[in-house]
Amino acid sequence: MKKVVWCLSLALAMPSMAFSADKRDGTYYCTATFAGGIGYDNKRKQWEGATFEHSKNFVMKLSFRETVKGQTRDDEYDVTITDEGSSDAYNCFGFDGNPPFLTHDRDETALSCISILTHYKFNFDNNRFIKIYTFGYTNGVDNNNNTPFISGGLCTKLQ
Repeated sequence: MKKVVWCLSLALAMPSMAFSADKRDGTYYCTATFAGGIGYDNKRKQWEGATFEHSKNFVMKLSFRETVKGQTRDDEYDVTITDEGSSDAYNCFGFDGNPPFLTHDRDETALSCISILTHYKFNFDNNRFIKIYTFGYTNGVDNNNNTPFISGGLCTKLQ
């Protein structure tokens, strides 16, 4: 009987896995602090490394979907990205077209997804993100209408 009472006390004292603090549901405001890539220099008629104005800030919304246990794979989420100043939210999918999921390794708890040809990666341990756009340049068009870039910064959980 003492074992049962002790086990019950221990179970009640510990948070339930179903309500784990590891769930990342919520809305995050992400602020870009750097941006760079390649741009076309019209005077020199060549592509060069470039520093860009910070890309647009955005809001990322995560809604928990289900837990899928794997070696490095965990909870799946529905994810949307909305650029600051826009009311259009775009779905962000995993690389396989399915909902994105948290990955865990010794260095980070992260989520990666793709929305409108842009790859996003979020690290929930340090609140950093990277945003990568790889199109343009390789299409052979020599102008700055479509240039590859990378930007990054920090995300703050709003709710």
